[in-house]
Amino acid sequence: MKSTYQIKIAYRNSLSLHKITTLIESVKGVKIKHLNLMSKGKDTVGVLTVEVSHLNELDSVVRLIQANREVSAVEKVYPNPFAASTEMWCTL
Repeated sequence: MKSTYQIKIAYRNSLSLHKITTLIESVKGVKIKHLNLMSKGKDTVGVLTVEVSHLNELDSVVRLIQANREVSAVEKVYPNPFAASTEMWCTL
């Protein structure tokens, strides 16, 4: 069974959208369902909706995105609004 999760992301405009999507889909079992990105000055911010088979695939995607130095913030948004908390990662 596949689950859908959202990832909030902020990155510099110099980083290509193709690089972000290729990075995400490089994880086996992960598919991008929806992109909602917009330019905010020098940064691009938005939400990516991904479909994963297992939660560890989502963690792998977040780690890959986080490893890119041009990404300033990545946040997993769980589908359950009553989940304990969301996790926030920042790279400088």
